[in-house]
Amino acid sequence: MKVDMSAGQPQQAAATNSRKWLYPTLLAIVYTFWFSYMFIANRWELFQEYWPVSLTMTIGSFVAGATAEGGAAVAFPVFTKVLQIPSTDARTFGLMIQAVGMTMAGVMIYAQRVRTLPRVIGWVSLGGIFGQLIGTYLFTIPNPYPKILFTFVATAFGVAMVISRWLIHWEPRSELPNWDNRYRALFLLCGVLGGSFAAQTGSGIDMLTFIVLTLAFGINEKISTPTTVVIMGLNSVVGFFLHGVVSQDIGIAWNYWLVAVPIVILGAPFGAYVASKVNRDGIIKFLLFLIGLELVTTLWLIPFNNLTQIVITATAVAICGALFWLMLNYRKNNVPMGDV
Repeated sequence: MKVDMSAGQPQQAAATNSRKWLYPTLLAIVYTFWFSYMFIANRWELFQEYWPVSLTMTIGSFVAGATAEGGAAVAFPVFTKVLQIPSTDARTFGLMIQAVGMTMAGVMIYAQRVRTLPRVIGWVSLGGIFGQLIGTYLFTIPNPYPKILFTFVATAFGVAMVISRWLIHWEPRSELPNWDNRYRALFLLCGVLGGSFAAQTGSGIDMLTFIVLTLAFGINEKISTPTTVVIMGLNSVVGFFLHGVVSQDIGIAWNYWLVAVPIVILGAPFGAYVASKVNRDGIIKFLLFLIGLELVTTLWLIPFNNLTQIVITATAVAICGALFWLMLNYRKNNVPMGDV
């Protein structure tokens, strides 16, 4: 009996075509609403007043789409250290702008059929909802600790990448084997912890997930990066909703958002596209440069002359070191060398 293999081809072609037009269609919709609002409200003067925000997000949006750090990884340190914007406003802006930019990057990832880990995305995002609620309403970090903790989490992220790429000589994996309730619990916890941190600084759930995927499981950065981009985009939507609809405390961040939206809906998807084409070492080296710059500026601009600051920072570093050891030990005992 001969089977007609061409029967499903029209459906496959239609699906491919719909993916192709998904991003341009959403881009046109967002630009239409943005232009309409700017013309009706006559808010063009915002660009003259807040042009540093637009300039920052030109770089930040590319980083958001191309790496596992998120746009807030650029916006938060620049806003708080250079522009002297309060941490709360920088955090809120980061969530708002990522809700648009990184979501659009996620659409580009989907349209380009870039490999991701859907189950990881689902369970981390579920935990991230609870994390955003905890970090927004139950447990908040006072200044200047968000700046300090953000720097050292980013630094831990950089250390994790160095260890994963150059100190552990295993071939990267493309999948998590034997998915079961242990994985569900682990990535749900990642979401809760990462979402709580993202609620303070605008970023973090993506970095934590990336660290676990690469250090504990040896997942290829070319797969873990787009996975975390989608996660951060979804978590940012949750944060945007909490601040914009529930708390209604966006304030001045709305003006920052208006001058950045037309940039990030192009920059973040472009970053995602570039990341899918370049080799993994290129992504890692670019990230390490940004993280090194973040660490240097924090040590330079924020004096550690308070005993409490020193103790909290040392504790955070110790916890990161312990987590690294646990993940590396798990990988050593559970990930066969050369397993791809």
